[in-house]
Amino acid sequence: MNILLDDPNDTIKDDKKSFFQVDFLKTFMIAFVIIDHALGYTILPGIGLELWERTSIPVFLIIMGFNMGNSFAKKGNVSLKELYSWNYFKTKIWRFIFPYFIFYIVSTTIGFILYGANFPNTFSENWFLEYIVYQKSLLEGPGNWFIPIVFQSILLLPILYKSFSKWPKTSLILCFIIEICFHLFLFFFNGQLLTIEDWQRELYFRYIILLYISAIGMGFWFSRDHDLFSKKNCFVWILFPISLIYMIVWDFFGFRLGTEIGTGIVRGDYNYLTFIYSALIFLIILKVIPKNPKNKIAKFFTTIGRATFHIYLVQDLFYVILYINFNSIWTAPGFSGIVNIFGIAENDILTTAGLMISNWVVCISCGVIWWYLEKRFRIFVQNRKN
Repeated sequence: MNILLDDPNDTIKDDKKSFFQVDFLKTFMIAFVIIDHALGYTILPGIGLELWERTSIPVFLIIMGFNMGNSFAKKGNVSLKELYSWNYFKTKIWRFIFPYFIFYIVSTTIGFILYGANFPNTFSENWFLEYIVYQKSLLEGPGNWFIPIVFQSILLLPILYKSFSKWPKTSLILCFIIEICFHLFLFFFNGQLLTIEDWQRELYFRYIILLYISAIGMGFWFSRDHDLFSKKNCFVWILFPISLIYMIVWDFFGFRLGTEIGTGIVRGDYNYLTFIYSALIFLIILKVIPKNPKNKIAKFFTTIGRATFHIYLVQDLFYVILYINFNSIWTAPGFSGIVNIFGIAENDILTTAGLMISNWVVCISCGVIWWYLEKRFRIFVQNRKN
C-alpha cells in the first residue's frame, strides 16, 4: 500500500493486494502540487484550478485512509493495542520521521546560509506551538503545513480503523459531523479574518487533522468497498452535484458560504464540501484504471507513487529557495507566470510549459533519487542487524 504515504518496505513488485491505481493517482497529484506552488504569486481564482489542480491534497487525504484501511485489514481482527504495535511505529518512523529529520537538517542549514544572522527568528511568541507541537520546519516552504497532518495521522489512523471496523456507517457520519463542527467552531471563535493576527490564529487550527477528517474517513470507507456503482457509495453520487456547484461558484464567482459581514461558515478551500468531488474522482480512477498492469509505464508510475512523500519534501525546499532568491520578480506588478529555477518572468504558453516541466524534472527526480538511496540504506541497516 502507499500513501503520500506508502508501503513500509517500499518494494516494487507484483502484488495482487496492491492498487496500481493509487500510484497512478499519486503521480498526478504530486505533479499538481508542484504546479500549485509554482503559481504562488499568480492570481489563482476564476480559472478553474479548484476543479483539477487543487484536488491534490483532498485526494491524498482519501488515499491516506484507503491505504491504511487496507493495510490494517491484513492484520485481521486485532485489538487497538496490537494496532499500536512497535512494528507500526517503527514503520512510520522510517517512512516519515526519518526523511523529515533529514529534510529538517538540510533545510535549516540552507536557511542559515541564505539568511545568515537573521535566521531563524524562532523564539517568537508562538515558537513552542509552531516548532515543537506542530513540527514546522524552520525554513518553511509551501506545503509545509501538511507535514503536521501526516504526523498526527500516525496517532489517529489506528483509532479510526478500529471505529470503522465496528461501526462503519456511524464512523463515516461522525467524521463529517466532527469536521463540520470544527468549521463552526472557527466561525464562532475566530470570526472574520481581517488582520494578520486573525489569519495567524486561524492558521494554527488548520494544522489540526480533524479539519480534514471527512476525507480520511471516506478513504477508510472505500477500503471496504471501492466499487463506483456500489449502493454503499451512492452518497458520493448524491452529494457530488452539491460539491461541484459549490466549487464552481467558489472559484469562478468568488462565492463564500458565510454571513453578510464576510465571516465564513466553511473555512478554506479544503473542506467537506470539496472532498466529495475528489472522492468521486478517486472512485472513477479505481474503476477505469487496471489494478495490476505489468509494463514499464506502470513501473514508472509505481516508482513515483512510492516516492511521493520525498518529492513533497523536495518541492517544499525547492520553492522556498526560489521564493527567497527571486521574490522581486514574482511579486512584480502584472506577473502571472510561474516560479522557476531560472528566474524567468515571461508567461507565454511555450515558456510557461517549459519552465513547469523543468520544475517537475527537478522535484520529481530529486525525490525519487532520495527515496531510492534511503531504501538502499534501510536494506543495508536491516542486513547488518541480521
